[in-house]
Amino acid sequence: MEASQQRVFYYHADAAPFGGHFTHPIEQIVPSHGSSSLAQAGGHASSRAKSVRLDGLVSCEEAYSEIYGTVNQKTGSWTTLVTSVVEGLNVVETVTADKVVAILSVEHPRVGYRPKVSLVGSQFENLRIDGVKVNPVLNGSPVTPLPKGEFPAKALVEDGDFVARAAAQSQKLAASGVPHWLSERYGWIQSEQARRQKGYVLCSLVDEVQGTKPGSSFGHVVQVPGFGNVFLGELLTDQHTFRLTMIRIEMGCPAEGKASFATANSNGFPIP
Repeated sequence: MEASQQRVFYYHADAAPFGGHFTHPIEQIVPSHGSSSLAQAGGHASSRAKSVRLDGLVSCEEAYSEIYGTVNQKTGSWTTLVTSVVEGLNVVETVTADKVVAILSVEHPRVGYRPKVSLVGSQFENLRIDGVKVNPVLNGSPVTPLPKGEFPAKALVEDGDFVARAAAQSQKLAASGVPHWLSERYGWIQSEQARRQKGYVLCSLVDEVQGTKPGSSFGHVVQVPGFGNVFLGELLTDQHTFRLTMIRIEMGCPAEGKASFATANSNGFPIP
């Protein structure tokens, strides 16, 4: 068969292990060190940066990423594998980790349009927040695994099990005693109407953070007085896109700004 008569896949994936934007004490853009972007035709992309430091605000020993876009010669399915890693992380001496890893695998079927997703291997090693070692309790995966060769009939945002997990996390973040801004930020996920209106769902690989100082953690969110808020293991998905960010920080203290670490993103489309 002439090659262009076959069904084709348009790959789209990127990884950003390290980056952000600080607005105080001076405005600084933190370049996205160790980032990779996959060619539309697939293949392989990788990048590595060592000993990254920014004015005592944020540093890491190494940030690196690797992306593969491949086709299974037996089944014809297309797989995009994204790995995003930061090692020796230090944010204002308040958030530190030996290693943070995001792994996102998305497989599209030869026939049909609904991919299956895996987050297996994503992890935190020796994470410390506000001077204490913490244990992010991973829920295994918010995405229900499927047997080899099987693909979902619905988009992930319409999968009942996934939505139920996201809604349960949202309910905890909107419970009595939780800061009001968290309820406003995440409470809408319980509403089917709101999910449909927005077109996306936000959930986390982390159900709770053990070992934090009393009254400072709520689900996957840790509040640090005088520093800001730390968000762990967030997965944002719509009909086609999957974005996993293992650590995201919103700072409001002597240092102000936003930063994210170990982010992996993928979608891609089979045509026709």
